[in-house]
Amino acid sequence: MQKEDRSNAGISAVDEHPSAAIAESLPRSGDKEVQIQPGEEVTREQLSLGKRLLHWRTLVPLAIVLVALAIFALKVHINPQKTWAAIRSANLFFFLLAFGIYYCSFAIRAWRWRILLENVGFTKANGVHLPKFWKLLEIIYISFFANSVVPAKLGDLYRAYLLRQEIGVSTTRSFGTVIAERMLDLIVLLLLFIPAIIISLHEHLPPQLRLSLELLLVIVVLGIGALFVLRHAREPIARLVPQRFRPQYYHLQEGVLGSFQRIPLLAGLTIGVWSCEALRFFFIALSLNLIGGSLVHILAAAIFIGLGEALLTVVPTTGGGVGLVEGGMVAMIALFATGANTINLAAAAILLDRTITLFSILIFGFIVFIIAFGRKVGKGSA
Repeated sequence: MQKEDRSNAGISAVDEHPSAAIAESLPRSGDKEVQIQPGEEVTREQLSLGKRLLHWRTLVPLAIVLVALAIFALKVHINPQKTWAAIRSANLFFFLLAFGIYYCSFAIRAWRWRILLENVGFTKANGVHLPKFWKLLEIIYISFFANSVVPAKLGDLYRAYLLRQEIGVSTTRSFGTVIAERMLDLIVLLLLFIPAIIISLHEHLPPQLRLSLELLLVIVVLGIGALFVLRHAREPIARLVPQRFRPQYYHLQEGVLGSFQRIPLLAGLTIGVWSCEALRFFFIALSLNLIGGSLVHILAAAIFIGLGEALLTVVPTTGGGVGLVEGGMVAMIALFATGANTINLAAAAILLDRTITLFSILIFGFIVFIIAFGRKVGKGSA
């Protein structure tokens, strides 16, 4: 009878697994909240941002990167006065437009994540009441803040943890939807990135860039292959996982594969996310007259640079990709911008862009984090 009471939406073979721990942790129609088995979920202690931020593994790489950036700035003769003059002369309207477009992407991300969560069975029919849109938006923004202050993309797992704190669902299954989201991001990002390179660089594509592009395509193919293997070799893989970690494996597998429904809508929203990212740098470039040529050429170059920046943040070296992003952007901008003052204009463009994508996240994200934390404490003491 229990099996008949379960909603079919978003629940696949995981529900049929004989493990009682797994069966009990799945959502059921009529339950007030999803039951979580002890020992299956990450804890607040494991995800403490304060401890991670002050850990030597965070501070040492950051210090090394900052020193390297300072040495690089001296070697390429970046002039602070000229860079500041370029920033002051930037078109304020275009900068604000870039700022607004970037923040529109968060709304699209929240809508997309809600769909992914519904795809894996987090619906009212299964007794799960997802947070309202603004709460999902807040959770995503805090996860971006976490990714900006600590390396290793901890914010992605932190997002799943915050959802569990809000409505009591499985962290591992929620994290599966985040992994699915990242896969969608990478596939769509590269589908936009590759044509941008071809249009903007034509036959002048450097061999190093061509090699990087080929490696990225290999990563995408491997990712798609991994999904195929995960779907068709579920139980053989499970037997390789230690018994005590199998509940997490099943939840993660269900979260990732169960997310891939309503693909056309998800693909459209993902294209919207990365269009916002590309347009952000497009308007930064326009604000500084950074790149010459037609609007089509400038747009193609901006897509290449903006999406290339996003790819650089994937490497989990430092919080927010500090160091790697700036160095990579200098190299990418140098492919399009020419002139005696190019290096200072490039520095100005990077500073304006990072003001939006990093500094604003650190400032506003900290404020949102403190407010959300205070609200949580207030509810706990009420």
